Amino acid sequence: MIGSKYPVVIELEEFEEGWFSGQYAYTSTLRKSGDNVCSWLLINPSYEAPETQWAIRDCKPDVVETWSNVKFDGKHLTARMKNVKGTTYDVVATVTQQANESAPLTSFFKQHIGEMVCDFDMFNYLPIKFRLLNMMENSSYAALKEIYQTQGDIEYSKGMFYGSGFMAHQCCDPATVWAYDTDNNSFYVWIRKDGKDYWWSETGNIPIKFREIVRERF
Repeated sequence: MIGSKYPVVIELEEFEEGWFSGQYAYTSTLRKSGDNVCSWLLINPSYEAPETQWAIRDCKPDVVETWSNVKFDGKHLTARMKNVKGTTYDVVATVTQQANESAPLTSFFKQHIGEMVCDFDMFNYLPIKFRLLNMMENSSYAALKEIYQTQGDIEYSKGMFYGSGFMAHQCCDPATVWAYDTDNNSFYVWIRKDGKDYWWSETGNIPIKFREIVRERF
């Protein structure tokens, strides 16, 4: 609750450094506008005090709120929120669910068929960013974003949403293809760099249908 009267949903991920990142949305906004990117506000640890202060951004992304004196023990969260108008509210939250599986992204990708990743900043959309980081780790994820310059539109085939890209003026090494598998709510990534192929999968296996898409593209 914000200000003891505005219900919100908060999703957080904890990092080894002891700080949190994630997103939150007003339940009234989700009912009115649906579960889309701009229904959520992004939670980022502040540069000044990442353990106790959060910068809250909208989908533009502009800083719209500051949460200070953040205290979270894994079960209860309290903070003091100040918005761009200078109005302050108390934030009080209780953990009601710890997700063991990530929420499906089928409806999200349906909204972006025919668009390019850069059109909606997909790699910085937190639910996707966290999953790719967990799967690939920092250096490989950074390489994926660096390679993804000349881009194709997002397509759907074989039960998967997917996209591809390569380094500008260097077709087709380095190059990359990613896919989101609606059959099992999993991501796959392929990167070719210096003539070598690298594969990642949230399930631990690379399905034939993803390999076929990679061969079709590169």
